[in-house]
Formats: sequence, structure tokens, C-alpha cells
Amino acid sequence: MSDFAAVVADYADRLWGAGVRPGAVVALVKSNHFDIQAIQCAIARIGALPALLSVKMEPADLLYCIEELQRPCLLTDADGAAVLRPWQDRLGEVTARVLALTPEAASAGAVQLSEPAAHQVRRRSGSDRTLITHSSGTTGKPKLLVHTVDSLYAHVAPQIGVVQSLDHAGISAKCLSFVHVRMSSGLLTVLNTGLPFLGISSPEPAPVREALLRYRPEALEAQPNMFLRWEALARETPNPFSTVERYISSFDALHPRTLRTLLEASERPNPTFIQAYGQTETGPVTLLMTTRSDIREPGRLNSRDVGTAFPGMEIRVVDDAGAQLPAGTPGHIEIRTPARAESMIGRPPLPGRDTWWPMGDIGALGPDGHVELHDRQVDQVPGVPSTLRAEDVLLDELPELAEVVIIAVEGRATAVAATVDGKPMDEDRWQRARGMAGLPENTRVDHRPWDEFPLTGTMKVRRHRLLPHGTTG
Repeated sequence: MSDFAAVVADYADRLWGAGVRPGAVVALVKSNHFDIQAIQCAIARIGALPALLSVKMEPADLLYCIEELQRPCLLTDADGAAVLRPWQDRLGEVTARVLALTPEAASAGAVQLSEPAAHQVRRRSGSDRTLITHSSGTTGKPKLLVHTVDSLYAHVAPQIGVVQSLDHAGISAKCLSFVHVRMSSGLLTVLNTGLPFLGISSPEPAPVREALLRYRPEALEAQPNMFLRWEALARETPNPFSTVERYISSFDALHPRTLRTLLEASERPNPTFIQAYGQTETGPVTLLMTTRSDIREPGRLNSRDVGTAFPGMEIRVVDDAGAQLPAGTPGHIEIRTPARAESMIGRPPLPGRDTWWPMGDIGALGPDGHVELHDRQVDQVPGVPSTLRAEDVLLDELPELAEVVIIAVEGRATAVAATVDGKPMDEDRWQRARGMAGLPENTRVDHRPWDEFPLTGTMKVRRHRLLPHGTTG
């Protein structure tokens, strides 16, 4: 922890030396690495406002976010400069100045962040703005969300409680998008609990395998599609997951095939998968813990169950008119939480945190308080009660699938599928699995390589960008 504090202080000195002062907005666009969090802390330490933007964004979306920040200071490295190169002529118009973290990022008009000067610490009150992050952009342009000290701490407090209840002692590894608010809350949890921490920058299987075998973490957190891509690692010798006692995911619900593969790969007595449900605007809202004993008990695993609400948070399900629905009836999921973002850049003021917040998801609330997630509201497909459940069944029944996403094309269900070996699925096996998944008989199949799936910085599939090609059926 002292080493991390020293890195933060050094960045703060260099930012101060470059002229960054309290009140400035600093847009950070750089390669995915844990140093993003150190830079964020340094920006906040001197009283400026960090805006963390993913280098994996579409360049046009990235420029849009910078424009929305109203001439921020732009801090970037070689990767960030490369993404923004098509818009280099416009950066002078949309930014106050450009600071380069590395010599490779320096260009005409950019100042390299190098000469330090003793900085002044500026402390914030609970209602002060402390962080800007962005939504994943799965349904359109990313939204820029502003968190205060209090709303960010409300993300962290329940996580600290969970860690303390688990008596965790070993290394906690995280392979995430380090600009995501989840990483900011995760860092604060680590700092407050003293957990040994390992940041894994690349989700590619080879470096992940190397990091896991070298450091042997006790806990491993990643985004769901990362875990899906790592299934093959569980069959390797030596087994990189053998020491993992707790898997963690706080984005989309995990596919049951992936959950079973990872839990069975652990050599701990009874490993656990900790699943949280939430969004960038709200932080984690529900929590579910699934053990290996649970997955071995027939009928116990409900792949759409994302758990019950954290203490201090409320959940309800309503119809189209906003009337609360009885338990077990699907509708629109709404929540109330003190962790909700304070505002959105360039959008009308948000209602107070005592107002019910629409999550944009369709689901049901069980009599036991468990939330069952069915679909994103914008992703519903005619004739398919739950695309997410259908995808779970297809992945279970067709192990040759690396990924499958159900979308509507001209009102007709279409399965966009990537196979492990790149070959089309056997037609008879597909039809059997399709029937078990409850998909219409006229469901089309669109085969494509995994690397052609458009992804966000958190590796969510951008379903609205899955334009059909080469469909069959």
C-alpha cells in the first residue's frame, strides 16, 4: 500500500508541475493498466476531476465524450494517441491542452508529463464531485456519469462488508477494464481491507494463464465474457485455476456452463462464485453466492438468478404504467440506492436518490427477494421470453460454441454464433438445442468468428452493432 501511495504522490507532483490545478477536468485515455487507478487518485488528490475514458471505445465515441466534457485537459499515452489520431486536428478545439504520459504520445501541441513540482492536497466533502466514468455503450453512445464522494463510498461500503465476512487472506486478482467505476470501488475496497492485490491488464488467455500460475491468487474477478473465453484454460495442465477459492463478477449474469467449468477447476474444498448485479449508474445492487455443492445438486442452479439486494438498497418490478407487480411476474426492474451517480454530463438533472431508478432490464422479483434477470429491455426478441436464458441453454447443449447472441433481424430471431474451431454447427445438433432453448423454428443462424463480435471496453457484446451477414435457416 505504501508503494501505491508513493506512485500516486509522484503522479500528483508531475500533474502539478504540468499546471493541472483544482477544479480542472482531466480526461484520461490510455492503455488498460492498473496505473489508471494511481493516476485517477493523483488527479483527485490535487483537487481536479478525473474522467476515465476507455481506449477501447470507438474513436468517434471517444471524441464525443471528450467534447461533452467541455474542453478538458487530455492526458494520454501512445495507445490513446493512436486511437485519437484520426481526430488529431480537432483536439485543439475540444481540449484545453494535451498532456502526454510517454514520449511516444507527445506530438505537436502536446506537453510531456515529466517535470515534477510539490503539489498541494485538496480534500473534498461528501457532496463534492470526485469521479467521472462512462457506461459501457452497449445500446448507443456511452453516458458520462458523475460520482460524488458519498455516492462512490456507497459503492464501496457493501463490498468492504462482503470481504470482511469472508475472512479473505490470499491474493485478490482482477482482470477488468481499469477505467470502469467497478475498478475504482474495487481499489478502495482493497485499500480499506488490506487485501494483497494483483491487476491483470490483458484478458488474452496466454498472459492470464501466466499470471495465475505465477501468483496463484485466492480470488479472481473478471467480466463475464472474459471468464467465457478462459474456459479452455480450465482443461490445461498445470491448471491455472487450482488455487482460486472465490470467483467474482459484477457485470452481466454468468453463463451456467462457464460457472460450472470454473468451479470444477478449483482444487479448493468448496469454491464459491460471487455474482453481483448492477450498472455503472448504480454500482452493485444484488449479491448471489453459488458454491460447487450448489451446481452439483440437480435443479439447484437458476442461471438467471442474480441474488438479493444489498442492505440499504431496494428493488421492485413494475408494469409499463409503473404499477408494482406481484412476486414472480416479469416486468421492469427498478431500484433505489445511495450509490446512484449524482448526474450525467450533458443530460438533464437526475431525480433524487429517493426516486425509483429504472435499470432498463426485464425480470421478476421472487417471494424470497431473489431477482431473476430475463433481458435488457432494448434487446427483447419477438417470440423469445428470455434471450439470456436461451443463450444459456444453447451454450450448455452445444459445447462447440464459443459465444452465441440472440438478436432480432427484421422481426425474426437470429442466433449470431461463434464456434471454438470456426466451423459451422451440425444442423441436427443445432435444431435439437434450438428446441430445448425455446427458440422459434424459423430462427436463423449467423456464423462468424469470435473476433468479429463488436465489444465494449468491458467485453460486452454490442448487440445493436451485430448487423446480419451470411445468415442461414
